[in-house]
Amino acid sequence: MQKPNHLLEFDVKETLGWDSGIDDRRIEVKADDGHVTLTGSVPSYYEKVRATEDAWSVGGVKALDNELLVGLEGAAINDAQLELACRDALDHDRFVPKGSVTPTVRDGHVQLRGHVRNPFQRDAAEFVISRLEGVLGIENLVAISPEPIPSDVADRVNKALKRSAIIDDSKIKVTNDGHTIYLTGVVGSYAAMREALDTAWQAPGVDRVVNDLVIVP
Repeated sequence: MQKPNHLLEFDVKETLGWDSGIDDRRIEVKADDGHVTLTGSVPSYYEKVRATEDAWSVGGVKALDNELLVGLEGAAINDAQLELACRDALDHDRFVPKGSVTPTVRDGHVQLRGHVRNPFQRDAAEFVISRLEGVLGIENLVAISPEPIPSDVADRVNKALKRSAIIDDSKIKVTNDGHTIYLTGVVGSYAAMREALDTAWQAPGVDRVVNDLVIVP
């Protein structure tokens, strides 16, 4: 049974307020039949990302639009300073191979380019940048260097999904076309969807995962 709109809005607001890492004073929450929209503003890009994760963690959320604006408190950081900070953060992150990712900054928006060996390194690059003061947005264009992919990769992903306690009752179909994995079907929660995506990304040789999963609580 779908959670009523007013109750879903209340639960999302309570979850955002519970997170000490988010300044939720300027966040508005609207719900429409499981579709939640976040509007307003937060002080940092990192808090915008956290708000997305927090909202998805609430039972009854089937879709989410994060329209939060990022507004700096205090003096703005110029692009040259921010680009230097991005380069330094990437060079000192233990998960991102040194020199593999190059940041460029324009009006507080960071574009990441380069090549890494796996999606976790690409995600790590985005995460470390998201924590920097002055970042208003991130475009992650980092590519994954292609590796050989097993002919039975879809079967391997299917077996891994069946081993997961989080998604063992979900109805997921896995197919692949070259280095791309396609996930279709129904899952019961955002956590199950994230687990399925993470599992697919862990398969050897995968450089793209297409998510066509539908959440049905």
